[in-house]
Amino acid sequence: MVRMRDIADQLGISVSTVSLALNHKDKGRVNPPLAETIRATANRMGYRPNPHALGLKLSKSHAIALICYTGPDDPFLSGLTGGAQAAATEAGYILITIPVTDAPHAEKNAIQTALQRDVDGIIFAADYYRRRDIPTVPDTTPFVFLDCISTGSNPVVTEVIADEVQGSYEATSHLISAGHTRVGYIGVDEDRYIARYLREKGFRDAVREHLGDEVKPLIVNASDPSISAGEGAAARLFTLPATERPTALFCFSDRTAFGVAQAARRHGLSLPQDLSIVGFDNVEYTSEFFTPRLTTVELPHQRMSSEAVRQLVHLIENPRSAPQRIKIPCPLINRDSVNSHHS
Repeated sequence: MVRMRDIADQLGISVSTVSLALNHKDKGRVNPPLAETIRATANRMGYRPNPHALGLKLSKSHAIALICYTGPDDPFLSGLTGGAQAAATEAGYILITIPVTDAPHAEKNAIQTALQRDVDGIIFAADYYRRRDIPTVPDTTPFVFLDCISTGSNPVVTEVIADEVQGSYEATSHLISAGHTRVGYIGVDEDRYIARYLREKGFRDAVREHLGDEVKPLIVNASDPSISAGEGAAARLFTLPATERPTALFCFSDRTAFGVAQAARRHGLSLPQDLSIVGFDNVEYTSEFFTPRLTTVELPHQRMSSEAVRQLVHLIENPRSAPQRIKIPCPLINRDSVNSHHS
C-alpha cells in the first residue's frame, strides 16, 4: 500500500505538505504547481486514501488520536488511556491510541498514521513530564500536549500538566500539621526531570510558610528515582544523631519512598512510629503494597487525559482559541505512613 510518506520521499518534501495537498487543504499553504505535482504523483503511484477519508473531506471525522510515548508496562498507561477514552466518548469522538517507541522516525510515523485516519486532532502524551519540540503537523490539525510543555514560560500550544508544586506543598504541609518540625525531602539529581524542581519548590514553600525562614530545608538528592538510589540517599540521614535526624520525609516518588523505608528499617527505625513518609505518584504496586500503606500524592493522569481531550475538542470547534497551560491538582492520598509527632 502506498503511503503519504512514500509520496513525500519520492518528491523530497514533508508528509504534512503531502497531506495538505491530498486532503485539498493546500490553498494558501502549498505552492499550486507543487500541489498539482503531489496529486499527480499520488495518482501515478497508486495512492488510495483511508476509507474514512475518501474524496474531499466535507465534515469532521469525529476521530482524535492519542499518541503515547510510553510502553505497555507503564503504571500510568491505563489511567491515561481510560480518562481519554471516557472523555472522547462523552464528546462524541472516536479515540485512536497510537503508541510511540524510541525508534528513529517513530513520532513522524505516528503522525502519518493519525493523518491517514483523517483525525480531527492529536494529543501528544509524554512518558514523563518534560519539555519537547513542536511536532510537524499540518496547520489545519489542532493538537494538545499532555504531561509535557513547549520551550519558554508561555505556552505556544495548549498544554495539560499536573500541578506538582501544589501536590508537594500539600504533602509537606501534611507532615508539618502532624507535628513534625524536622522534615526532610529526598529528591533526585537528574536534570531531565522537570518534576525535580517543582516538587522541591513545593517542599521549600511549605517549610518556609509553616516553620519560618529561619528553618533551613533539609534536602538530600538521590542519583535517580529508583528504589536502590532512594535507599542510598536516605541512609546518609539515618547516621545522624537522633536529635538531628528527620522524623518525617517527603519523597520524590513512591519508589524513592520504598527505598527510604528499606534504609530506615535497616537502621532500626519503625514506620511510622520513628519515621513518617509521604511519596509521590500513587503507583499501585508500591503505594498499595507498602507497609504501612503509603500516604502519597497522586499524579492525576486520568483527569489530565480527560481534560486534554476536552481541550482538543474545544480547539477543533474553535480553531482560533489562544493556547493555554492548564494545571490539574494533585490530591493527597492519606493512608497509614504518617504518624503524629510530639517534640
